[in-house]
Amino acid sequence: MSRRATVGRRWWDRPALPYLMLAVSPVLTLPISSIILGSIPDCGDDEPWWELRHFEIALVPALADLLPFLWLVSGTPGVRGAAIVAGLMGSARYAIPQAATLIYSTSSGGQASNSQCTISSPFVAAVLAPAMLTLWLVSALIVAVILLRARRSPVDRPD
Repeated sequence: MSRRATVGRRWWDRPALPYLMLAVSPVLTLPISSIILGSIPDCGDDEPWWELRHFEIALVPALADLLPFLWLVSGTPGVRGAAIVAGLMGSARYAIPQAATLIYSTSSGGQASNSQCTISSPFVAAVLAPAMLTLWLVSALIVAVILLRARRSPVDRPD
């Protein structure tokens, strides 16, 4: 798309914005989730353990991964297409950690002293955090490829 074609557009009506929102959402969500995780009750004896219902609260800020769907209201087809792709990637980034947490919680059996404490800190540190980082890196790589291809595209299409 040429520079001339983008002059009349509003700043929020650009196809790159849903992708950029997806790429930067962890900058907002990780600190907030860390603060929440540090403030929820710990029910472990020797290491931090959490109840599933409390731990899920720490994952709520990850709903920001669904923000690219807001661009579906755009009148520009290219922006709506970008919103669908970025929103689906954000949905995967949100749903996979949620599912992993639920599966671990139901299979761990909890602590011997408190069966409600089903989320252990080793699970969070060794499984969940690396999985979330990997999902973010994969989505960031996909976003970079999409944006580079769009930038190199010599075709001026009216959106």
